[in-house]
Parts: sequence; C-alpha cells; structure tokens
Amino acid sequence: MNKQISLIIPTYGRYEEVGKLLETLKNQDCNKDDFEVIIVDQNDKIDLTPITNLYLNELNLIHYKTPVKGIANAKNKGIELSSAPNITFPDDDCTYYPNTITIALNFLKSRPDADVVYGRLYDRDARKNIMRSWPVFEKQVTIFNFHYTYSAITAFIRKNAIRFDTNFGVGSSYGVGEELDYLLQTFKLKLNSIYTPLIDIWHPQINPDVMTPEKVYYYAKGYGAICKKHLSFIMFFTFLTSNLFQILQIVKSLLLFNNKFAYKRWLALKGRIVGFNSFKS
Repeated sequence: MNKQISLIIPTYGRYEEVGKLLETLKNQDCNKDDFEVIIVDQNDKIDLTPITNLYLNELNLIHYKTPVKGIANAKNKGIELSSAPNITFPDDDCTYYPNTITIALNFLKSRPDADVVYGRLYDRDARKNIMRSWPVFEKQVTIFNFHYTYSAITAFIRKNAIRFDTNFGVGSSYGVGEELDYLLQTFKLKLNSIYTPLIDIWHPQINPDVMTPEKVYYYAKGYGAICKKHLSFIMFFTFLTSNLFQILQIVKSLLLFNNKFAYKRWLALKGRIVGFNSFKS
C-alpha cells in the first residue's frame, strides 16, 4: 500500500516527549502503512536510538541523524526524504489523538481544491482551545485572518515546491518564523489554504505567560523579520497593529502592577522592531 502522508519531526533537546508522540502515532486508528514517520534528529548530546528502536516494527519509521542545526534545515531534509504525496510537521512535544491522521486524510480526499489544511490545537479532555480561540467553523485562510486560523503544527500539505527559509526558525539568526514564512509563500503562489476545526492536535500551551523572556524576545524578533521580508501594505499594517497591541498590554500590566508581564510585553515589542529593522532582503 502506498503511503499517503509523511510526518516530518525535527527534534533537538527532547527525549521523553518524542517517545510520547511516537506512542500516540502507534495508536492511530488508520492503517500504519498509510503514513511514515521521519525523525530528523539534530541532537549532539541526546541519543534517541533507544526510543526509536522501540517503534521500528510498529511504525514506518526513518530516524535520520544530521549534524546540521536549524529547524528549517531539518524540515527541508524531511521533505527530501519523504515518499508520500502529503506532508505534515508535528512538533516533537505535541501528541496526536487516535483519529487525527484519519480525519486529516479524509478531509484532504474530500477537498481536492485544498493545497494546505490547518487544524486546531485542542485539549479534548479539558474541552478547551490551546494557544488561541479557534474558529468553530471552516474558513479560508487569508492574509487578513491567518493570525487566528493557522498553526504550523496542524498543517497538512499537498507536497509542493516550497521550502523553508533557513534564515528563520530555531537554530537560525531569527529564532522563529519559518512556518509563517512558509504560509506567506503559499499566498504568493495562490495556493488554497483552509482551516477546519475537525482536526485536533494536542500541544503544551504557548503564550507569553509561560514563555521565558528570552523566548518571548526571539519569537517577536522572528515575527518582525517575517513582516519585513513579506512587506506590503497589509503586512506593514499588521506589523503596526501588533506593536500597538503590545503597547496596550504593557500599559495594562503596569496599571495592574504586573511588572513581570509588562517586561515580557516590552521584550515582545522590542523584538518585533529589532527583527523588522535588521532583516535585509
């Protein structure tokens, strides 16, 4: 049976999380021959072999070791190794629900017009959204609404010529942004991206409350650089609106005497401006 989708998992610095993810992939309700798992392992201190060996007979698993650091490089290598017509990029600390792959593949089959399908980050046990308030209805993902309709972790993509920009992402000069850059490239190529609430994936909460100050800054720096790379009237307006939001959050935090959160919001503002100003096309 031909594989229908490749799950490309770049990883660095995590061990137990990778095992948890692989266990949820082993327990998918679809045929294991429907998908392959490609781990692009950038570790230089952690040995994932004891974990991956446990799943060699349970999954179509490729464990590829690379000395090259950078999540964008790892994703591009995974695409190169992929043998399926569809690809997706689970984070190494996320987990899939038993029917995640089945629902995603069925949606792709039912919507041949969709080049990219985005799901939501969702905690089924708690019945609550993760990261943001996801729409409850299907939506076209556009330049005007991508902030609340896309998450790279949930992207199921018909393989295309787009590759990740190695200037962005963990391990690069800009700590994040490779996934947003990929999405904005799809807009330029007029690919059709659709959000659906049918596809659920679990991921630890990500927001300034739980992020370290360093992470807040580098996330913001990457975002600012992406806005500069894809500069247009809409993206410049988006950049300014985002900065205004951070300013309002700083003021609000100071009025509530929450200096710690105000500092993080200041770093989010500063990172955006530094990233925007420093990026050269």
